[in-house]
Amino acid sequence: MDPFITDLCSFAESEGSRVPELEQPMALLADSLGRVSRLEQSERLSLPVVDDHLAAALDVAEGPVGDLLRNILPDAGWAQPYPEHVGEPDMDVFRAGFGYAPVVGSPENSYRGDAFPLYGSEEVFVGAVLQGPNIVYPSHVHRAVEVYWAASGTAGWQKGDVWSRHGPGATILHEAGVRHATTTGDEAILMMFAWVTDPRSIPVIVRL
Repeated sequence: MDPFITDLCSFAESEGSRVPELEQPMALLADSLGRVSRLEQSERLSLPVVDDHLAAALDVAEGPVGDLLRNILPDAGWAQPYPEHVGEPDMDVFRAGFGYAPVVGSPENSYRGDAFPLYGSEEVFVGAVLQGPNIVYPSHVHRAVEVYWAASGTAGWQKGDVWSRHGPGATILHEAGVRHATTTGDEAILMMFAWVTDPRSIPVIVRL
């Protein structure tokens, strides 16, 4: 297999052994990675938030997640989510301060915007997220079972009705349909994510 996919698969297997609640999600991820294929390279798109904060975030990224991101992000393109919310003041602020880089996923999913994944898969969606300083990712839900790994930066996290703070090295599991949100302070947060079920599901903002 491709060296990056081999390393990512080994990481998934290690995480499944390390964290009991991740055993099933990481088994799904590792199994799916055995069937991915490298896609033809497309134009590498960037965003202002990426130009402003990615280099510094990568410099201090910790652990195996930091190593994975440093290895793959030079090849990845970046996009903004939620184009359907353009023109809503709070979402415009959020979108300007947030970017995601698809690494493994479906190139046919138009919701993902203009950035295409580096590896094709119809089973999982894996990538990086960069959320700039003082940015609120509003409460939202989706069908996908999602895992986040924080590589650098600290943020406040909502899961259901509970808020907590997490920094580098944290692993956060969002089960299907669980409402969650992320709020940064004075530093950006860089994370890797994996949707191990329903990779084509569309997140829905929860307006309370």
